[in-house]
Amino acid sequence: MEGIGEKFRQARVARNLTLDEAARMTKIRPAKLAEIEAEDFSHFPSLAYAKGFLLIYGKFLNIDVSPYLEAFESSKTVTVDGYSYLQDPPVPKPRRSEAVPRREPGNKSPLLPLVIGIVVLVAGFSILKLVMDIKRIGPGDRDAQALAAASATPIPMPSVSSGPIFAPKALPVDSTATPADFAIARAPTPIPMTTPVDSMPAPVLATPPPSIAPVAVAPPAMGSEPEVRRAERVHPEDLARAQAASVSPSASPAANRFDIRPLRKTYLRVTVEGGRPVERWLDASEAPLQFSGRRIAVRVLDPAAVEIRKNGKVIAPGDADVRIE
Repeated sequence: MEGIGEKFRQARVARNLTLDEAARMTKIRPAKLAEIEAEDFSHFPSLAYAKGFLLIYGKFLNIDVSPYLEAFESSKTVTVDGYSYLQDPPVPKPRRSEAVPRREPGNKSPLLPLVIGIVVLVAGFSILKLVMDIKRIGPGDRDAQALAAASATPIPMPSVSSGPIFAPKALPVDSTATPADFAIARAPTPIPMTTPVDSMPAPVLATPPPSIAPVAVAPPAMGSEPEVRRAERVHPEDLARAQAASVSPSASPAANRFDIRPLRKTYLRVTVEGGRPVERWLDASEAPLQFSGRRIAVRVLDPAAVEIRKNGKVIAPGDADVRIE
């Protein structure tokens, strides 16, 4: 009959397994597997161990070992050769000696560092408070000094010239006669015809007296008196023209109302035309954001996360008043 060890070896080689791989799978030491394949059971503590290893190894390699188990007789003596390490007492752990701090001889008190720290803190806070007081009081003192200097400076008065004062000269009288004076002077004086024409003396023309042209003296201009203007009549055509001019300018386009409702959490940035941008995170539980203006630019991480309405209606694709970035 072929030996059991040779069968184990052939079955292991047929499965392309090494002793180490078979030992890792069967949880048996490689040395014991080698002894089983060599049919050397002298190093086993008892035949019971050998019989158990044969059963495990045969089941692993699919080999029936029942015909070979009859040759093994149970041994009543059990040795611990090779397993003495299980009975060895554990190695005691080395005791760690606690280092006792050595106190150097001296008269230093343990409270001295604490006192020094408290003094440093108090000094630091005092210096900080002094600096803040100087910064707070400094500008007020400078303003008071500037105000005192301004009040002490005398206001310069306009200088009055001490030269001679001249009286205004009288304007020369215009001796030129007006046409009306000449007309009056040339008009003949009617003479009653009570004497014959021949005996009448020749008419004597009256010499016109020298006329004095009136000099208009303009009143001194007063800057505080209001200017008086002559009221003009308003004609119907002027009123109609003014009404047409007030209606003719084209009315500025009305501002649109935009509502942005978040559908889920996203980041949003809205810029109204001519205004400052508004950016924030929106959550689906928040109320819709409302903006008023002609046009808006919307920058959103997920365009599908918001719903934009213009004047109460959902915007159409390509709306000129809404630019989505």
